[in-house]
Amino acid sequence: MDHLREGRAVGKNRGTAPLRLQIVCVGAVRAPHADAAAEYERRIADRVAFRVDEVAAEPLQHGDDQVHRREGARIEERIVDGAWIVALSPGGRAPRSSEDLSRWLVARLEVPRPTAFLIGGAAGLPPDLMERADERLSLGPLTLPHQLARVVLAEQLYRALAIAAGQPYHHCPRTVRSVRSSV
Repeated sequence: MDHLREGRAVGKNRGTAPLRLQIVCVGAVRAPHADAAAEYERRIADRVAFRVDEVAAEPLQHGDDQVHRREGARIEERIVDGAWIVALSPGGRAPRSSEDLSRWLVARLEVPRPTAFLIGGAAGLPPDLMERADERLSLGPLTLPHQLARVVLAEQLYRALAIAAGQPYHHCPRTVRSVRSSV
């Protein structure tokens, strides 16, 4: 997972296309979630130019204000220039289905601007980053540990790309038409 901490692209598309999707998250993913995260992130990167940037977590003993300030600065430094920023938040818009997320993702990929998904640490995302975000996305009403949220996000992004491409990974009736071959 060292290659992810440094923010390098993974998969077949590394270095061959402009960055399209990015996940910026607090902390490195560990067992038992590390293998799943790596697998889905590789699958995403095989379809689109993608990278993950992990930033160091701040000890919670420092208090929420300091944790937010320091983690927020680290996250801010890693967001790719010009990105459409999507903050993961329990109060964000929750897609009604995987097909709904796929339609949304296809629309985002048709715009030349990259999309950066932000996942906070144990204290959540700093309020100023939440305000700066272009959009807020919820993975559902349940509270998830940030490492698990990363796995769920990666799996759902991969599923959305598979639906858009008409691939058999998604076993529900196809409701989203195939998109350009660049996706």
